[in-house]
Order: sequence, then C-alpha cells, then structure tokens
Amino acid sequence: MNSKTCSRSETTAMLSELVEKRLESHASYWAREVSFDRGTPMWRRIDYVGFKPFTPNYAVEPVSVELGVFSCYEVKSCLSDFESGNGLTFYGDENYLVTSRELAERLHDMRDLPRNINQVLVPTPKGDRLMGLYDLSANGSPSYRHRPASEMLWAMVEANGRRAKRYRKTKEKEA
Repeated sequence: MNSKTCSRSETTAMLSELVEKRLESHASYWAREVSFDRGTPMWRRIDYVGFKPFTPNYAVEPVSVELGVFSCYEVKSCLSDFESGNGLTFYGDENYLVTSRELAERLHDMRDLPRNINQVLVPTPKGDRLMGLYDLSANGSPSYRHRPASEMLWAMVEANGRRAKRYRKTKEKEA
C-alpha cells in the first residue's frame, strides 16, 4: 500500500497493523495507547509499548522484569501529524519512529528526525513488515529508559495490554 495514495487514517491503520505484527514477534507483552502522568500537565501517550523480559538461558530470574527491554513506537502518518505536538514520547530502552518512507526521507532531508530514538522504521516495498531506514542509535543522543519497569508495566496494564499470541494458551492446549 503506497502512502501517497492513502488517506491519513488509512496510512495510520496500515502502519499500526505493521507495528502490531512486529510486536507479536519481538515482544512478550504489548499495549497500544499507553499513558503516563495521566491527570497532570505532563500527561503523555505512547502509541505502542512492547516488553520482553530478560530471560538468560530461557529461565525467568528475579531480575527478569528490571533487566527486560521496553520498546516504544510512535506512528506518524504525515507531516502535520508529526508536527502536531502529539506523541513523539520515547520512554523505552529502544525507541522507534514509524512512518512512510516518503515522510521519513522528508524529515531526514529537513534534519527533523528525533534524536533520542534508535531507528526510523518504514514499510518494506512489499508492505508486509517494517524495516529500518535510518539508524540513529549512534547519533550522540542515546536512547534509554526514562521510567522504572514497574511504572512502564503498570501503564501497559492500564492500557489493556496483551500477551503476544505465541505465549497465549488456548483451551485446546490446556485440555
């Protein structure tokens, strides 16, 4: 799907679907529209937050939560969405801006890409997944977690987070 021929809502829906597909394969638990500091002037919402616990040798350890990785994704469908002042909140260990290739290239040319992110992700030419277009992880403004794990997880729970499909048990498996 070419974002040049899509409306803003269609582009947002397409990018969001690709983020959810990525989270299903990269995270153990994820949520959309995760709010922080609700009810205060500092209220912020992140489009998607994923969490993958630290599990050395595939074993859950007492430090699995604190050493786990939180990934934040902000979806921007067009320049007015990017410049709206909403979003662009990156509180995770890994932070991604998700947009169309056209918008990413425009922001890059304008030197307007956020500095505190790891990568700008865009749809592949086939439109079946996200791929990195610009890697900003070594740009002198490192990405790092801004909140404790307990706060991040609680915000995800409040946003009705979900466990990745590969970790969900079905009634057939339990029977």
